[in-house]
Amino acid sequence: MLGACLSLSVLAGCGGQQAAAPAAAPAPRATGAAPAKPAAPAGQLARADVDRVLLQGPPWILRRVPVEEVVRAGAFIGWKILALPADWSTVELKPGDVVTQVNGKALERPDDLFAAYRALASASELKIAYEREGTARELVVPIFGPPSPETVKTFESDSPPRRPTTSRPRGTTVIEEDDGAPPLEDGAP
Repeated sequence: MLGACLSLSVLAGCGGQQAAAPAAAPAPRATGAAPAKPAAPAGQLARADVDRVLLQGPPWILRRVPVEEVVRAGAFIGWKILALPADWSTVELKPGDVVTQVNGKALERPDDLFAAYRALASASELKIAYEREGTARELVVPIFGPPSPETVKTFESDSPPRRPTTSRPRGTTVIEEDDGAPPLEDGAP
């Protein structure tokens, strides 16, 4: 089963931290320059980054964050983070932490995972409940900016968004059989 780390790692990996700092005054813009995208204040996730990660889909996160299921006394507890990418070193979560919920949703079944993932398209914060060395903790990271109508619409259906595909999926092997006929010359019918 896929894990809770999907939602948490994707978004937390975008640079969020628990402590929020006051926003700095915006730098003056040069005249004639294109308007700059507003940056998220320290300790917050930029909505554009959240949307970009959500549209990558859960497999993107699972390739970056290996997890394993944690069961105690026959009951599902959560997903243990086995490793995090080096570029996520500022994230409060660490390998060994057990994620129990994302935005109040337990992630025991794949449907639970997708529901939590989908809800992030319109959420105003990312809230991750987790255990570290047996102690319950919570990471709360505000999401800076309003939800994107396009991203929200993408996640309105009950199925994951379709990613654009190339002519042939990666990892596909094509086996062409030799029919014994001589090869055709360029332009031959």
